[in-house]
Amino acid sequence: MSGAAAEGGVAQWLADHGGLALEGERVVGELAERLVAAGVPLRRVMVALNDVHPEVGARAFRWERGLGHSLDLLPLTARTQPDYLVSPVRLIHDGAAAVRRRIAGPGAEGPLEFPVLEDLKAEGYTDYMAMPLTFSDGSRHFVSWASDAPEGFSTDALTLLYDLMPLICLRMEIAHARVTSRTLLETYLGALAANRILAGRIRRSESEALAAVLLFADMRGFTHQAERLGAGDLVALLNVFYDAIAAPVAAHGGDVVKLVGDGILTVFPIEPEASREMLEEVAVHAAHAAQDADRALSGLAPEELPESVSAVAGGFALGYGPVSFGNVGSRARLDFTVIGPTVNEVVRIETLTKTLGAPILASSAFAALVPGVPLASLGVHVLKGMRAPQEIFSLRPRRG
Repeated sequence: MSGAAAEGGVAQWLADHGGLALEGERVVGELAERLVAAGVPLRRVMVALNDVHPEVGARAFRWERGLGHSLDLLPLTARTQPDYLVSPVRLIHDGAAAVRRRIAGPGAEGPLEFPVLEDLKAEGYTDYMAMPLTFSDGSRHFVSWASDAPEGFSTDALTLLYDLMPLICLRMEIAHARVTSRTLLETYLGALAANRILAGRIRRSESEALAAVLLFADMRGFTHQAERLGAGDLVALLNVFYDAIAAPVAAHGGDVVKLVGDGILTVFPIEPEASREMLEEVAVHAAHAAQDADRALSGLAPEELPESVSAVAGGFALGYGPVSFGNVGSRARLDFTVIGPTVNEVVRIETLTKTLGAPILASSAFAALVPGVPLASLGVHVLKGMRAPQEIFSLRPRRG
């Protein structure tokens, strides 16, 4: 295939996605395969895109001949590690226009100043080229191309890569923007809300009625801690509390929908066609999530807490019933949240954990769902703002 035909074919694919929302790793994989078909002697391609996830520093897409494509999530600490500080990636991030090194064969020079190139040489690579991926917001990302051909990259191959870079940047930015949007929505609103917003349910007052199991938790003694802790320690304490609850909730299929001060509201949605057995299974998962969260709080080590805090405890309430999930707010500022009497109920029930001396309480509607869960009746109680008194049940913690 001639150089012009090769460039035209790959360029056409990059520019016309045909309505396919390919993930970043698939874009990298298919791009590499098309470049190989066009005569570029690639053995490996690596793309690293800065991420917006609170615990992910970058998304690394890799393709290697014979192995296909893959995705690795790099931690936020990646840029503090020694291998990054002495890498071509850092040079590109710092503004280098390109990094070209002949690893072996004609034109090779030594010693190789980057450890990654020594590793590639040991694996039989001969040539390496790193370039910046510059997105439309000015952010710099990274792509590298590596070959094991004896002659390395020809001038025509490098010219093809350079000429295609604007389209490669565009295609990768589109793919990454989708991931970034979902990541931000899930981080700030939760997966349930993110899915609905991305599906276009953004009109004010647009909502859906659904049945759900709710778990609400509140930190014990937060007001006292807020009065005596500095801002940094208080935020650290809240993060520890939220982590202890959100992790088991996610592990049991729930989703965090609201953080309010020291309170956290989570939902375990139930499909409209769910059978009684499926409904009971969701409720059991919610009960176990509450127990696991309570145990996580009681098991926190001193080094996990701010220096002047010795322990953290919470109150938990489980409920079941209809809720409305959708947009609430002003014309200019909306919140995608869950509202309804069931929400008010679990919040009121949680306040009883203090007076009843039980860390995990449940409504009568929830108790009716889980006959196999060891719930004990604590009698009938009046809930603030609720019309009728309700029988409240306690769930035994699982500690140790």
